[in-house]
Amino acid sequence: MAIPFLLDADGNRIEPPRIAFYLDKVLDVITGISPICNCNNSSNVNSNRKVVIRLPISQKLSNLTSSHELLLPISNLVQSFNQSFTGNNAQAEMINSNLEKIAELLLEAKEKDDKIIEPQLEAKEKNDKMLELQSQALDRLAILQKQANAILTQNFELYEYPIPRLFIILPDNTTTKWDPRKVLRNKFRLYFLCECGDHTAETSKSIQNQIHIAKHDGYEVRDSTEFFRKYGKYMLILLQMLKLGMGATPATSLTPGPNLIDAAIAYSIAYMGTLSKKYPVLDNANAIDDYGELEGADLRQLDTFLRINDEGRKLGNLYRITTETGRVKWVCFEHYRWTYREAEQKVFENAVETNGGEYDSHLGKVVITLESKTRAGEFFDALTNARRVYELVIAFRWQWTKTDLEAFEKALKMSSVSILRLDLGEFQGSTTRKILSTSLRYEILVRIMEISNMKTIHIALSPDLIKFSNLQPRRSSQLHQLSFKVQPQSIRAGEYRVIANSLKSNTALTALDLRDNLIGEEGALTLSKALKTNTTLATLNLLDNSIGKEGAVALSEALKTNRTLAILDVEYDSFA
Repeated sequence: MAIPFLLDADGNRIEPPRIAFYLDKVLDVITGISPICNCNNSSNVNSNRKVVIRLPISQKLSNLTSSHELLLPISNLVQSFNQSFTGNNAQAEMINSNLEKIAELLLEAKEKDDKIIEPQLEAKEKNDKMLELQSQALDRLAILQKQANAILTQNFELYEYPIPRLFIILPDNTTTKWDPRKVLRNKFRLYFLCECGDHTAETSKSIQNQIHIAKHDGYEVRDSTEFFRKYGKYMLILLQMLKLGMGATPATSLTPGPNLIDAAIAYSIAYMGTLSKKYPVLDNANAIDDYGELEGADLRQLDTFLRINDEGRKLGNLYRITTETGRVKWVCFEHYRWTYREAEQKVFENAVETNGGEYDSHLGKVVITLESKTRAGEFFDALTNARRVYELVIAFRWQWTKTDLEAFEKALKMSSVSILRLDLGEFQGSTTRKILSTSLRYEILVRIMEISNMKTIHIALSPDLIKFSNLQPRRSSQLHQLSFKVQPQSIRAGEYRVIANSLKSNTALTALDLRDNLIGEEGALTLSKALKTNTTLATLNLLDNSIGKEGAVALSEALKTNRTLAILDVEYDSFA
């Protein structure tokens, strides 16, 4: 479509000729030359001659990399006009002047665009770097969460050695300014953490169910590089977990507010980083990618690195509990109090006290001797309702029957006992009753071994219960250790053969105590044959049994084949 030239108010064409401006349009401008006389005037051109000027108005200035690219189309345009208007210098100069102005305006616009684009590019670069850092942070957070979960879910053997497993270090004085040049002068204390939240059975809604620092003054850390080498990486993961709020609340009486706790945690992390730089042997303490779980033996060494003046070993004012899934956890008094009903707990404590027993509420351990059927029944009822008992050391010292043993089994099933040390004493019934109830007593004891939350069982057997082959769980259980003790001088002539045959078939027994039973050389020879095939026994006590020289030789030969026996006690045995 032809675009008309602009006219003035009187209808006359505006000189020089011009057309309207169309934003973001590419126009073909066709200039027709009016026919004039065919003379030698250099300003005249051929009437059929025309020039097409295509101006790239839609081209975005931001895509041009230099002013040369911007001016190139204008230069071509000027050249085309010069070629078209060679006979009219004045008109060509005017067009050139206009085009140069256009070029200057376009160049100025590009410079303005560059000034706008430059900060945008800088912002984009910063944003890219930020995204990269965020990606790295997320990767590190994923690793930290994985390692923290490993700490919180690992299964420590805490049944035999009770000690809290979550601990961190914090500065002894949070008001002291951090000075990396005086790293050895900074003092720190160890604090245990309360493992509440989902790890407890029930908690009040008013108490925050998150891992937090226990309310305790803490324990002074001895100036020991070995302490940080062994526990540094472990504590660093827990510190980072608390810093990022992965299940942590700064509820503690050590500081007046959460901001100071945050500063203390950051202080400790910085301290460990500086310490690892100062001592190359600790360099690996700050790398959490290759974290390996602590073992029970590592925790048992903890108190060797601390200055503990802890009467009664309160262990950071924490209480040991067992969850419904059988896991051992350490919680503060507030969570412990809300987890278990105080009234029922008080009844149990009275039952223990009435029988002259001892109850350690921090460890959940009871030591008691029952001397009558009535007292035993009262204690079993109290044990059923008091779930905060994890280790039970109990002795039967009355003429108990299978009914009493069944009541004890029922109480254990309802309790949280995971460590049982049972001394059965002697069954005082008549000879006929003994014969009829022996198999039933074996069966009840086996059922006790099969209780789901049992981890360790030690039974001091009565003299008529020495067939270990009848004392083996029939189904898989969570039992870690099973040990028997035979009462001194309870084994009669020839009965060691029954024990030896039982060892050949029992696949659950881990420890056997036969001290002071006059086994002699013949008994030692018989036992040595059983040890050659047994694959579970780890401890055998033959103290004061007069096994003789031949018995000792036979046992030593058996140890060449046996791969599980780790402790063999032959003290006070005569080898002459």
